[in-house]
Amino acid sequence: MMHLTEQKTRLLSLLQKAMELELATIPPYLTALLSIKLPGNRIAANLIRSVAIEEMLHMVLVGNVIASLGDKVCLRGASVPVYPLRLEFEGSPINDRDFDINLEPFSPHAIETFKKIEIPADLLAPPAGQQPQLNMVVPGITLGQFYDRIISMLQALCADYPENTVFCGAPGHQINERYYWSSGGKPIVVSSLQTATEALTVIKKQGEASGNSIFDGDSEYFAQPAEAAHYFRFNEIACGRYYRPDDHPRMPPSGENFDVDYMAVYPIKRNAKSTDYQAGTALAQLNDKFNLQYSLMLMQLELAFNGTPSALFDTISNGMHGMTSLAREMMCRPIDGDAGGTHGAPSFEWITPPLSL
Repeated sequence: MMHLTEQKTRLLSLLQKAMELELATIPPYLTALLSIKLPGNRIAANLIRSVAIEEMLHMVLVGNVIASLGDKVCLRGASVPVYPLRLEFEGSPINDRDFDINLEPFSPHAIETFKKIEIPADLLAPPAGQQPQLNMVVPGITLGQFYDRIISMLQALCADYPENTVFCGAPGHQINERYYWSSGGKPIVVSSLQTATEALTVIKKQGEASGNSIFDGDSEYFAQPAEAAHYFRFNEIACGRYYRPDDHPRMPPSGENFDVDYMAVYPIKRNAKSTDYQAGTALAQLNDKFNLQYSLMLMQLELAFNGTPSALFDTISNGMHGMTSLAREMMCRPIDGDAGGTHGAPSFEWITPPLSL
């Protein structure tokens, strides 16, 4: 049997990866959201926004699990995603489970990518009566299966060692409702196998749904109305139609139609980089400001997750508000010298802030 420290090290490496995966979804979702020319696509914008808010909750939940195990989160340097970001799932490439995540405008392609990120494992399996060809492997893991693996590792750890030696983190490092707003659920304070399992299960259910259902099943934790899981919210946008409560996950939504206009979007640069903007231009200056604010926000989030939970609320409310304003201003501006009239967009690049937190 491996020593406790060795087992926890393996587990914590997966939890750090989970934190990076949750972070990696937010810039693409925000880029697509902010590229929409309001008031058009109001319903689609609200659906994307609701998912992005819950992804922030997922970061908090993962952070609480890491803190409960007595470790710290890293949200700087090499831990910050770079786009295009290649997601590779274990197993065969069947069902296109290796794909790029891009910073791109609201479009059918973007929505299909978002669906690939959030797809439930049940929808990857072949329909009844159709078996995979001989020698072909069942599709690789989904994000939900990734969290199942982490839960299994926690269960195995607690089977070998007393829970109080596994969950040895300082209680004061937990982010609770005092430091979080109410949208998208609420933090779960983690101090045991049960609460860690609850936190990770919420992440899985909000993304993939609960069982043979389109709903996220988080109402049992948050006492809020049932909502479609992330995959199904994106599929509502793809179909331009809401799900009804009795719709089957393998069938298209059958509820009320709503308008989706992929032309009412700023023609922003895909996977923009700082080098796309001429030095001294307004877009270059705006992008530099955005990246500095983004990097500072990540460092402040790291601070909140690593023992100063009071840093969280102001970090998100002030940091995200400022970043949103900068992003919208960039997306309204054509890139200097671009013959096709492509507009700017933030590059979400890590830069080392002048003052270290």
